[in-house]
Amino acid sequence: MNAAAAAPLLELPCQRAVVSRSATNMPPYSFLDEKQQLTGYRIEFMQQLFGRLGCKLEVLTDSPWKRAMMLLESGEIDVLMNASKSSDREAYAWFSTPYEDEKVAVFVAAAQRDQLRLKQLADIAEKGYSVGIIRGNFYGSQFSALLEQPAFRKNVVEAIDKAALYQFALRGRVQLYLDYFPNGLLALRDEKLDQQIVRYPIPPITIGQVHFMLSKKTVSAEFVRQLDLALTDMLRDGSVRKLQYKYGVMPE
Repeated sequence: MNAAAAAPLLELPCQRAVVSRSATNMPPYSFLDEKQQLTGYRIEFMQQLFGRLGCKLEVLTDSPWKRAMMLLESGEIDVLMNASKSSDREAYAWFSTPYEDEKVAVFVAAAQRDQLRLKQLADIAEKGYSVGIIRGNFYGSQFSALLEQPAFRKNVVEAIDKAALYQFALRGRVQLYLDYFPNGLLALRDEKLDQQIVRYPIPPITIGQVHFMLSKKTVSAEFVRQLDLALTDMLRDGSVRKLQYKYGVMPE
């Protein structure tokens, strides 16, 4: 696709499909079913939401998150789900009303679990533990502040994806890693690694809320206002909760 393909500006009623992006191998959030059709919690959530606005949904597949952000900024896609709001992103994107809390959890190789002594995120820095993260992900303002400390930063190892994180933990390159919750736990189960890598027993840390993120190049302010009304209705009438139960993504 190119920017021209995303024209005209999204207004109501929709004159074209709303274009989004998703991975195809992140069950239960997005995955290919037995008929090789894209489905999952986030796909059905978007279909229901934009369906209430009379819009069809078109989903591009397997663009890495960083690439997807560039596509949204340029107007080549219209919307991303599960995005954190930040001042730099607000320069080129609208944000919907929040619909879920965003949380991170600490994960460790099972053999390491009893060797660590953690009660809170700050203990990672105080004890000098090596920690893995995925490059470009946001893990909350507290963790971002820790990254500003050179003594802490030198113990941080960046991975390009979850598969690399798993190998870092299993091979002892890091003593722990951070991942979003509950999808980090669900991903381990899907990869059949949930006996080898486990969540460290401290409560998941709420780092903010997540939103739909929409390109200012292709989406009007009025469209966002109507989307917020539809989203609020889905939260109020139990539609979101039903999807969470259906796909097993109920927050802890």
